[in-house]
Amino acid sequence: MSYIETMQSRASERFELLHQGVEDVVFTDFPDYSNVGDSAIALGQRAYWRSAGIRVRAAYSAPLLAPRVYDSPYPVVLNGGGSLGGLYGGIGEHRYSLAERLDPSQLLIQEPQSIHFVDSAARDEFARRMAARPNLRLAVRDEPSAAAVAGLIEPILAPDAVHHLGRIPAPEPSQPFVILARADKESAVRMSVANSRDWPADPLDLRVLWWLGWRTKQVPPMKAFLRRSVDAWFGRAERRFARGVNMIAPGEVVITDRLHAMLIALQVGRRVIAIDNATGKLSAYAQAWLQDTDAPLTFVKNFDEAIALAKRG
Repeated sequence: MSYIETMQSRASERFELLHQGVEDVVFTDFPDYSNVGDSAIALGQRAYWRSAGIRVRAAYSAPLLAPRVYDSPYPVVLNGGGSLGGLYGGIGEHRYSLAERLDPSQLLIQEPQSIHFVDSAARDEFARRMAARPNLRLAVRDEPSAAAVAGLIEPILAPDAVHHLGRIPAPEPSQPFVILARADKESAVRMSVANSRDWPADPLDLRVLWWLGWRTKQVPPMKAFLRRSVDAWFGRAERRFARGVNMIAPGEVVITDRLHAMLIALQVGRRVIAIDNATGKLSAYAQAWLQDTDAPLTFVKNFDEAIALAKRG
């Protein structure tokens, strides 16, 4: 099988284990922000749920969560990604609060995460507020993440949800390479990378909706007016994902330190030259899943080396 087929098969097998016995879900932290990777995860999860006949009964972004979810008659899911461990306090508090307040008899599923605890206190908080919960299934994307929670919970090792999207259609390449470099706290680079871009900012309408969503903390009655249908939430993810694909598609080679730029580019059919992020997320993922595939992927130490390699062809 090709790389794309191999990873789609592996993801399906592991997601079946994670969702065993599940027929319906409530999605409780829809990624309503500009990070294309998190939208790719949400769309990949939807693709799996559809293929497995799992119905999404409702979806909420973190600030718009309805209190009735705590008594949900259906299993509750948290989006996959790389936000568990203390780097992102807002979504971390949402995750832990949900784990504490959800009816203990109801299943909580944490979709595949890369876990990096910023310190021992962050690990202790996870142990106390989430791992201690009954009826929790936690999936991790790599071995270091499994090691991080060892002794607290038995995780399920599973690939990222983006693989459920299979081959991703995109325009033909029009230039030798593109550079997508992180501009956030996960970057291992302490200076800007010439001729690079990070994921695009949201268009104005989505920025306004994001801002209003978080304003509901100060004005709770606004929540009822901002909640959306499942299809409407996924429509936002589709828009963000399409902009990300169009951003990397022009390059015959994609140079990046973002995990999902790497994975999306491979599923578009591009060659990828990768540089690790600050937590080693990309190399850990590749070691867990990609070493025995035919993925056209090369790791180098820095962007200068990556650019030189891309120019050599």
